[in-house]
Amino acid sequence: MKFYILFFLFFYFCAYWICKRQLSASDKQLEQCINWAKSKGLQLPKRPSFTEFFIVFIAGTFRFPLWIIIRNLQFAKEVRYYEKEMKLLFDKWNLEKNN
Repeated sequence: MKFYILFFLFFYFCAYWICKRQLSASDKQLEQCINWAKSKGLQLPKRPSFTEFFIVFIAGTFRFPLWIIIRNLQFAKEVRYYEKEMKLLFDKWNLEKNN
């Protein structure tokens, strides 16, 4: 029984670390894009909390058994909306930067 608890804790700790690392890399990559959007007066989407990102990351990446329920919750929709809008903003920034 202790093995299962240790495995469970190790699994979620690794997932937490991976999610934290990916989110910080994404923030670093988007930093110039966000500054450009602010200077242009473009509206930025509201950034969800790390906990919301983490729950969606766990549920989506590892196919957490409750994914069917989690993906329909409001915070999961907000995370996907944020990711989609930031990708569109990044694409606009790249187009303007390259022209």
